[in-house]
Amino acid sequence: MVVCVVLAGAAGAGFVLRELRPVSGAMNAADATAAGSAGAKAPARPPEPGSAAVVLTEGSAAHPDANQIRKVLQKYFDAINAGDYKLWRSAVIPQWARDFGEAAWRNQYRSTLDGSIVVHRVEPRMGGGLVALVSYTSVQNPADAPPALPVRCLRWWVTYPLIGKGDQIRLGPSSPNSDLRMAC
Repeated sequence: MVVCVVLAGAAGAGFVLRELRPVSGAMNAADATAAGSAGAKAPARPPEPGSAAVVLTEGSAAHPDANQIRKVLQKYFDAINAGDYKLWRSAVIPQWARDFGEAAWRNQYRSTLDGSIVVHRVEPRMGGGLVALVSYTSVQNPADAPPALPVRCLRWWVTYPLIGKGDQIRLGPSSPNSDLRMAC
């Protein structure tokens, strides 16, 4: 558990630092002239939440089950983005689907769109199976956001348990106490 929290914190710090960019127009005239363009601006960022495609880092792509992990995570996020409960059920372990019924699922994800999904690490899980450290961005109606952070856009760092092998890999629920999030 401590390892997951430390890994999630480290990934979160790296993700935050990656997002730091120079503010457009912040350079002085001498810098602008030296750069060759007085009106140069930083490239525009795509609108939040970003691409819905699940991306693997080099390290996570090296895992023997990387392709199956990417597929199940893609199915999971596609289901949320499309409001497709049956597709979501096919990506998660049966117990999670039973414990989190369709009405509760639809209520929780009714306005959610997820994107900028990155699998940073895949590690063995204590007790068997694997765990994936995933970051993503969600946009939602602030009323549907977590009560402690009722905002339109959130950046998440979550560890998902992965149960099964090969084509049978399914996601288990993350531990809400280890999920990290911050406003975009």
